[in-house]
Parts: sequence; structure tokens; C-alpha cells
Amino acid sequence: MKNSMPNKVNKNNFEGAELDKKNEAFEILKNWVKSVPETVKDLEEKGDQEKLIKYKKQVKLVLQKLEQIKDTLDNEKEFSS
Repeated sequence: MKNSMPNKVNKNNFEGAELDKKNEAFEILKNWVKSVPETVKDLEEKGDQEKLIKYKKQVKLVLQKLEQIKDTLDNEKEFSS
């Protein structure tokens, strides 16, 4: 008779590790977002227009990606309801 308990434990460990990774990614992103205004201000004060433009483009790309993620999650929520 095969014991299914190890599979359940492995699955729970995997899900816990995935949740930890997601939480870590969220915290990194949250901290980065909080730093954006200060970074923009610093770049403006230094007068480095090239770096400022590149940084603003990066911010825009991140915001677009977050919007895509939000749309994906909203669609998944609709289909699972």
C-alpha cells in the first residue's frame, strides 16, 4: 500500500515556496515603486536628461506589464467564477 502523505507534503512545500517567491517579488516591486519619485527628482536635479528619459521609459514598461498582469488576473477570476 502506497502512502500518499509525502506527495501532499511535497505539494504543500512547493505551494509554500511559490507563495514565498510571490511575496518576495511583491515586496521588491513595492519598494521599487516607492523609490520612483525620489529617483526621478534626483535625475532631474542632476540634469541628466538621457538617464531621466530611460528611467521614465522603464517605469512606463513596468506599469504596462502590471496592467497586463491585472487584466490576466481579472480574466482568470471571471472564468473561475
